[in-house]
Amino acid sequence: MLLFLLGPEIRAQSTAGIRTHVANEKIDHAPKLSVWSNLALIDVSVLDRNGKPLRGLPPSSFHLFEHGAEQKIVSVSETEVPVSAVLVLDESRSMGKGVRRCAEAVQKFLDQCTDSDEFALISFADRVVVESDFTRDAGTIQNRLLQAKSQGNTALLDAVRSAAMLMRHAHNQRRVILVLSDGGDNQSRSHEAEVQRILLETEAQVYAVSIPQQKLFEDPNTASGPELLDRLCDAAGGRNFAMNSFSDLERAIRQLNDEIRSEYVLAFKPEHLMHDGKFRRVSLRLTRPPGVRQVSVSCSPGYYDVFE
Repeated sequence: MLLFLLGPEIRAQSTAGIRTHVANEKIDHAPKLSVWSNLALIDVSVLDRNGKPLRGLPPSSFHLFEHGAEQKIVSVSETEVPVSAVLVLDESRSMGKGVRRCAEAVQKFLDQCTDSDEFALISFADRVVVESDFTRDAGTIQNRLLQAKSQGNTALLDAVRSAAMLMRHAHNQRRVILVLSDGGDNQSRSHEAEVQRILLETEAQVYAVSIPQQKLFEDPNTASGPELLDRLCDAAGGRNFAMNSFSDLERAIRQLNDEIRSEYVLAFKPEHLMHDGKFRRVSLRLTRPPGVRQVSVSCSPGYYDVFE
């Protein structure tokens, strides 16, 4: 949930993903290297009153707390990094012609990618289909999008769960799950609490673009769709771009892409580690820049103590 405040200090206790680097963990890149670290990395999004990323904030603007005690932030980075994104496309009956519009929007998202980005594609209706594992060839994803069509029920939670599991094979540190759906769920076997727990473990943020349900296919079981997407995004540190009409779709995709690529990465060394693998909650306070009336901040609710 994004917090919009007018005061000089802004507090956020949820959204924007946290990445915990486990000691002795091997991170696969080319060339391959091993990283020993006990730093927790937090992706923080700061937007102005118009929803645009607020860049250039000094490190002194950020204050991170755990159990009420301020933590020492080792570094604050604003460097653009390669993205690993799992694209999750709703092809259920309730989407109607919106399936094609969303497929076109995903293609525009891919057009803005860099050579170092990688993408995977999941489609879902009655069942979840992994259309493509991670690839840097955007054409592979785009060819599948040309075949998108509307049919069947909506297994949204199952699809997000599959995306989180697939994210374990990602190669880039910056990890995003992007869901395009009218929301709701009338088919999944997965439970929301279970999916939220898995999302916290994936190191990935979840963003969604929720489109209006087509009146011809309105289903009372999916009426709460936008709220479900809100909760999933909040749990994993992203946000839901809710739209009133398809005319907002292209703008939402541009704004989403801009936000994904303009976040701050805060690194800190947690104190009093117990090495018990439990979840540790943190909160962030931002000192509002001079002359800025209103900002919104999002950050993860915490990290898992799995350091050794």
